[in-house]
Amino acid sequence: MVNNRRANEGPDNWPDNAAADRRPHAGAPRSAGTHSDVLAADSASHADILQREAAWIASLQFESGAIPTYSEPLPNYDCAYKVIPYFAHFGLLGLLEAPGHAPTVRKYMDWYFARLNRTATQAAPAGSIFDIAIAADRRTEATTGDCDSTDSYASTFLNVLRKYAEMTGDIAYVQAHQSDIGLIAGAMLATKQADGLTWAKPTHKVKYLMDNTEVYKGLDDMVWISEAIFADETAADVYRKHMEDVRAGIENELWSESRQAYAYAKTEDGMLIHSNWSRFYPDAPAQLFPIWTGILEPSGERARKLYETFNAHHSGWQQLEKSDAFPWAIVAYTAARMGDSARVIQFLECVRTAYVDNGHPWPWYVMESGCTMLAAAIK
Repeated sequence: MVNNRRANEGPDNWPDNAAADRRPHAGAPRSAGTHSDVLAADSASHADILQREAAWIASLQFESGAIPTYSEPLPNYDCAYKVIPYFAHFGLLGLLEAPGHAPTVRKYMDWYFARLNRTATQAAPAGSIFDIAIAADRRTEATTGDCDSTDSYASTFLNVLRKYAEMTGDIAYVQAHQSDIGLIAGAMLATKQADGLTWAKPTHKVKYLMDNTEVYKGLDDMVWISEAIFADETAADVYRKHMEDVRAGIENELWSESRQAYAYAKTEDGMLIHSNWSRFYPDAPAQLFPIWTGILEPSGERARKLYETFNAHHSGWQQLEKSDAFPWAIVAYTAARMGDSARVIQFLECVRTAYVDNGHPWPWYVMESGCTMLAAAIK
């Protein structure tokens, strides 16, 4: 994930219905009760959040199938809606945790396939997609001619595609788009270099830890799709080799044994940009991406140490107390993967108060909603 995805999205650009500070300082106190009572209450709370956030994400979809970043036009998008596919994909990954929303996901995928760049240029490989601005009429589209990345947009779409197939059993839909899926996988790999790492896009030659862990996960999904749906072992082997390359690149190029942390980026000239744990974005959350993408096992020592170090430096994230205005639900999803139910419960209580019960004010947006669902879905 490139570090300019949230550029110009700070409080000065919040819509009028967003208060300056909606961050609660602590979760609501718990009443006394048995352990089973607490578990039942937490389960009911999680189910309620899943249902309500699924309804909110589904409500964002336009007739075309597009899913914008937010429910209203935003000032920093020239008072238009903007579809940033990367954000939408996390929303859909969450949405697939709620029954009955597969048609919404399929409609978006139809929209996405129809807007692929089919001819490679110096700025964008074939199979990539640009961000789309949509006018206030919710119908008139205009391509921006640019995107934040070509590697992560593609990889996260493949995440959605696999999850859709697994959750619905609709393999016919995937089979019908085999050629386009190959294009998308090609776009994901178009900037892969000899060290195994991908540049964010052809015009932004930086190799991000976030992006490359996402590429690894996208390749894992392409292995599964190739084997389980296309019955193409040759293609699966090719993607598996790319997976090995990317993993080796992350380990050999970005991991620092002396720092016990990953560099969050490697520049075109080979310089490593090491993370400052005290700085929230992009430094600290990047260290968690190898956990939720499957590079690291949550039970492993490195994952545990990285997660502990993150919490030592940003101990209030689950109460929305940190230097970054965004909730960062993907951290809660990582916490759920790590089995840290206490922090997940605190986070869910806080976002319920600040956002879910409050009309979803900015800076809540589609990715936050989807990652909150992913966190709530892990029992």
